[in-house]
Amino acid sequence: MKRLVLAILSILLCILMLRADLLWRVEGPGIKSPSYIFGTHHVAPVALLDSVDGFDEALASVDAVYGELDMALMMTPAAQQQMMGAAMAPQDSLLTMVLTPAQVDSLDVILKKYLGPMVSAQAFAAMKPAMVQTVLTMTMNQKFFPGFNAAEQLDAMIQQRARQAGKTVGGLETLDDQCVALFGAPITRQAKDLMEVVDDDDKASESAHRLADAYLSGDLDAMFAMINEEMDDETALRMIYNRNDNWVGIIAGRMASTPTMYVVGAGHLPGQRGLIEQLRAKGFTVTPVK
Repeated sequence: MKRLVLAILSILLCILMLRADLLWRVEGPGIKSPSYIFGTHHVAPVALLDSVDGFDEALASVDAVYGELDMALMMTPAAQQQMMGAAMAPQDSLLTMVLTPAQVDSLDVILKKYLGPMVSAQAFAAMKPAMVQTVLTMTMNQKFFPGFNAAEQLDAMIQQRARQAGKTVGGLETLDDQCVALFGAPITRQAKDLMEVVDDDDKASESAHRLADAYLSGDLDAMFAMINEEMDDETALRMIYNRNDNWVGIIAGRMASTPTMYVVGAGHLPGQRGLIEQLRAKGFTVTPVK
């Protein structure tokens, strides 16, 4: 179970016929060499990079690759221990304490449906509801990316290619930052969100399907519409917009000195508070790579 949790967290920390709409060139006054932003889906198979026009050339042209996190650092024992700690519920808020017996029974049915007959709600009793929801939604997402391999997670493999090419690899935020984004909501709110998935798993699975289709077609407008439809304001702020606000300052500050490819979840790109429009507002020219 611990290995499963760590694998899921590694994929997260970081929830094609990839079109050029996912790869963007960033230029501006005083910038000799462009930087790039590439939007990922964290369970998309690495092989799909071969279909991204201009990706290899863009990666070769930059001096550094920055992800949401430096994925290699996540594999240290200290980082793994921190991730496990962040995913575990306080002793006074175990899953069986924040869900009713009927809800636990419903969760048990859904876990068996998606993870197999040997999996039970009791196995997840010590985890925060957000972690259980993550396991479920990641499993739903993987169904629509059959080539996904957890050992070759897309964000991590791009960083690995960069290291092999002698490029600097870094992260836009810390592990603490991501743990807050993923698991920082109040436990009662996490329980409510988990049960929304459990009570209508067909709807959740359909949402995962729609998101996969939007990503594979490079349709950022559709992805933005889904963010507005699926996330309440507090979740969108915690998971996307507050992080975008922090990242854009880092990106803008590095632009003139270090040509860099920024590799982040595609949901961070669209909208007025997305990275593309925020960089444009700062005077940069941001265009899709065709």
